[in-house]
Amino acid sequence: MYSAQLLDRFYHPRWVGNVTAPSASATEGNPTCGDVVQIDIQVIDGAISVARFRTLGCAVAIAAADALCDLATGQTITAAKFLHVDEVIAVLGGIPPKRESCAAAPLAALRSALFSVSGGPAAGRRTVPEPKAGPPAGH
Repeated sequence: MYSAQLLDRFYHPRWVGNVTAPSASATEGNPTCGDVVQIDIQVIDGAISVARFRTLGCAVAIAAADALCDLATGQTITAAKFLHVDEVIAVLGGIPPKRESCAAAPLAALRSALFSVSGGPAAGRRTVPEPKAGPPAGH
């Protein structure tokens, strides 16, 4: 079902955690399955010097976030904006059918962080809604 590469990144993620003083941080979610991914990046001289992630999600989302941090580190901001989900899937040795959205959530978080650094249209955007105070409606 899962490739050896995906399982290795799931069980032994290399990039999990937070950046102490990130240049940008973004959180994105996958409404289909509930995965939530936070990506922190540190940018020095226009390039990503380090990327870290925290994910609440399935094995594919966790492994994809780890693979994406690997791919993004060392890239310029411009180059990182063009990373594609197919590149992440290739690093993972493939993913099960109909799970592309799980691999895409980390990419959405990275793009939001990159736009925040470069002042693009998604600067400061947070797509995972903040929880509302108080009990759920009808209770």
